[in-house]
Amino acid sequence: MQLGSFGAAISDGLSRPEARQSLQSLDDFVRGLRRGGAGSLACLLCGTAILLAIIQVVFRDDRVAVPKLIPAGSLCATQDDMYDDRKALCQMGNTYAYAYLMRHDWVMCAPNMPGAKILRGMQDKYGNFWYKSSSRGDVREFYNTCVPTCADDRDTYHSSKKMCLVGNDVARVWLQGDGQSCAHGTAGGQAVRHASAVVGDGNMWYRPQETSRVRELYKSCQSTCAKGDSYVSSEHCEVQDRKALAFLRGDGGYVCDDASPGRSSLKMERGGTRHTRFWYSRAKGAKVEAWYTSCMKQGGFKE
Repeated sequence: MQLGSFGAAISDGLSRPEARQSLQSLDDFVRGLRRGGAGSLACLLCGTAILLAIIQVVFRDDRVAVPKLIPAGSLCATQDDMYDDRKALCQMGNTYAYAYLMRHDWVMCAPNMPGAKILRGMQDKYGNFWYKSSSRGDVREFYNTCVPTCADDRDTYHSSKKMCLVGNDVARVWLQGDGQSCAHGTAGGQAVRHASAVVGDGNMWYRPQETSRVRELYKSCQSTCAKGDSYVSSEHCEVQDRKALAFLRGDGGYVCDDASPGRSSLKMERGGTRHTRFWYSRAKGAKVEAWYTSCMKQGGFKE
């Protein structure tokens, strides 16, 4: 309801004879309260009834009509949509379809579906999208084509959580605090840390709505040698992690995941038992660093 309409409704209502009569009764009631006495409680109850009567009179005007949105039931495409019983139309509530129609870049839908054309043709000046109940089948089919996109091809969307799982190796290792290099203080980094704390399963997550911010974070990331390892050249690194070296040299005491991509990234340079060196491409630094976290003392205890 617009404020102007609201004020006009009050003005019109108070001008009616029955409203003026109720106001006079209310004035008599206030005078009675001032006089006090045993009838004060009865006066209070009577005054409340008078006030309610005034409100009913003031707002008894069919011109002051507001949309009445009710749960869709079977009238609309999905339960996320709402039905306006005054307009006899459904209002779109599907988050992904709305984002696509508003040209956000974190969701993809089939562009030429009949449902999409119906919704585009019934957008109001406030940005809401509407459709007739008879078109709910076409709109539902359009909804079913909508899929959120993530910031990187290696990231994956999980519908159960409505989140994207970070699959970018460099960013994931950096976000976990295990090394690598990404820009600090970015909106993408903050979005991942916040969403990951909410999920709380130890993985790195973000909402698809934050895709553009996370993509900017990824652009800032650069692969480095794993934390503690040394550079053999500008493009190659040498393993220095003592647990990993003990495992690789067969010294005993430590076990690591032998099937990890980080393990398979290593190259060996023989030089005697204690002088065998292991190196890897700097581009594989994040995978090697992730492999280091799998190393633990024999018996299953991490240090």
